[in-house]
Amino acid sequence: MKNIGPELNRIMTERRIVRKDIAKEVGITPTYLSAIVRKNSIDCELLDKICKAIGISASYFFDDTHGNHVSDISATTLFGNANVNITQGEVKMLKELLAEKERTIKILMAERNIDRAENESKI
Repeated sequence: MKNIGPELNRIMTERRIVRKDIAKEVGITPTYLSAIVRKNSIDCELLDKICKAIGISASYFFDDTHGNHVSDISATTLFGNANVNITQGEVKMLKELLAEKERTIKILMAERNIDRAENESKI
């Protein structure tokens, strides 16, 4: 297993991630985050939150016996032939679902921009 704190620190430094932003997203103080990156161990739930905030999988910190990370292993390696049979109807349904989700995101982003504009006008 990797030394979690120093490795988190290395990743955040490489990606130029501001600790204050990560701490806020995770719900901890920047001081506590600084203490975490000086340690070699961390609570699993907190590790998962921090990893999500910086865009990596918590599995990154756990070495496997073959030296592969989960992202380096193909489905074929794990399960043999990984052919997926999907019908044209299923493809159409998934495309429609994706389009619906994209519309929802656009609506939510527009509402957020309206809220921001209203808040700025009050200032």
